[in-house]
Amino acid sequence: MKFAFNLIDKLLKSESKTSLMALNKVLTIGIPFNAPHGFKIKEISNDQVLIHLPNRKLNHNHLSGIHACAMATVGEYCAGMSLLKTFGANKYRLILADLHVKYTYQGRVDLEGSCSLDQIQKEQIEQTIATDGKYLQALKTIIREKSGKEVAIVTTTWQLKSWDQVKTKS
Repeated sequence: MKFAFNLIDKLLKSESKTSLMALNKVLTIGIPFNAPHGFKIKEISNDQVLIHLPNRKLNHNHLSGIHACAMATVGEYCAGMSLLKTFGANKYRLILADLHVKYTYQGRVDLEGSCSLDQIQKEQIEQTIATDGKYLQALKTIIREKSGKEVAIVTTTWQLKSWDQVKTKS
């Protein structure tokens, strides 16, 4: 697992097209749930994460629009990638603690999730984890059509904990 985390961290540091393609490939294998949906990271920078949600039959609901759960998953994916971009995969274990979605419009075309990294106060989080052992970080991801029309707001809350504080049952 350490090798995979090192590879992800290395790919996250580069903003090149080749690194982005490799990151998408690694994450398709590493997160098999997302693979059939065709999610693609379009941008991962120090400012934001953008993830594409294609309008295709597998992602449709019974009304032939983009399924609510597909939008929720893209929101979660965007926020999680924002935390990984900020902290890397080796430093903290990330667990989704809460997910809330406000749907504002029926998506019927390709969609894009956007999560801004300015929501993350890195120093404050690191200080709190050092003293309390964990931190809860809320992040908002906006899901939009290519035209800019907002279709959903996904709010996720993540628990960050240092890997050396993680206890697992054997």
